[in-house]
Amino acid sequence: MTIQQCKYVLKIADVGSFNEAAKQLFVAQSSLSSSVKALEEELGIKIFERLANGVYLTREGSEFIRYAQKIVHNNNFIVERYSTEKNCPRLYISTQHYDFIADIFGKMLGETQEDIYRFSLRETQTYKVIREIETGYSDIGVLAIKDKDYGVMRRYLDKRGLRFTSFLKAPPHVFVRKEHPIAKNEDLTYEDLKEYPYVSYEQGKNNISFFEEEMMPSVVNKHIEISDRASLMNVLLSTDCYTIGTGLMPSALNNGSIVSIPIKSNEFYIIGYILHIDRTPSAQTLRFIEHLKKVQDLISQ
Repeated sequence: MTIQQCKYVLKIADVGSFNEAAKQLFVAQSSLSSSVKALEEELGIKIFERLANGVYLTREGSEFIRYAQKIVHNNNFIVERYSTEKNCPRLYISTQHYDFIADIFGKMLGETQEDIYRFSLRETQTYKVIREIETGYSDIGVLAIKDKDYGVMRRYLDKRGLRFTSFLKAPPHVFVRKEHPIAKNEDLTYEDLKEYPYVSYEQGKNNISFFEEEMMPSVVNKHIEISDRASLMNVLLSTDCYTIGTGLMPSALNNGSIVSIPIKSNEFYIIGYILHIDRTPSAQTLRFIEHLKKVQDLISQ
């Protein structure tokens, strides 16, 4: 199986015709048909049912398409990453959902004077942050580890050839809209939160306790899971929901509409970055790390 064959199959599925796909790919239809037939024989499946007015995917073909899309996407990513000028600045960041990372990312873009660069910021689930550093998809990851989970998380990272370097410890804070009934409290207990809905980031199929971003109260009657920061912010701004985080939220990003209130607790977050032990950090990665070391000034802003 080749990348080219995967691209052929995706194009045929997209346009619904061998003839039209051949035209758009600038190849002879006979060559296209032969290539797909060879792929079907190699895999022992039938990808397309051919009809007089076009083609459609079989059940096995629909399943193969999902894998082919991933293969082609990863191929395109690798080609794009390594085909540009060698001196082109690159920085690929994977992180949990934090305003302060988006703030740093924006500052770095403003500081970059080069005409060509490749920057990427991916906010994603904890497992995916770790996986993307392990596989080399991203250069650096940012995680906040709950103190009670620190030992098990460090062992998990060590087994994957990853080094965690902490740069800040932060107590848990409740985030609510500024008009929330508890917004004027100087501090809170978990008991104060019982009647309000709790919002957290979903972790998908890897939903294990030490991957959770939030310090979840022991008793939660109303629980909402959300996948992205924009949706979470909208829920917080329009309801009496709350979430729990590190207390790091640059006011420039939320216009003061969300406030953070410390929780009376002995728990804390250990915030740090992860790098692969076998890869040398680039100049852009080191510059990002320098910005990370300054974030403690953002606490409680």
